[in-house]
Amino acid sequence: MKTVKRSRASATPQWFTFAVIVLMTFIVCITVNFRAYSEMIVEFEQNERLSIEVEQINKQNLIIQEEIHDLKTDSRAIEHEAQKIGLSRRSEKILVSIN
Repeated sequence: MKTVKRSRASATPQWFTFAVIVLMTFIVCITVNFRAYSEMIVEFEQNERLSIEVEQINKQNLIIQEEIHDLKTDSRAIEHEAQKIGLSRRSEKILVSIN
């Protein structure tokens, strides 16, 4: 049997090939994780904006619900709104200023 000796100058060491594979795998993992982290940050900021918007809309909704309740129960509120749109009682005289 003949044994073939490899030339040390032309062959790459096994540890070098392994190190390159490990390095490439590490780079791919870092790239994937960085992208996922970036997307998470964007979604977190969007979630914060939407939460603030929902809170503002809930406050507006509460104000409108109070106004609806007043219009259903308070005669002064009903009269005030009627005057805004130009309605008045039959016995009431409307003063119009001319300027």
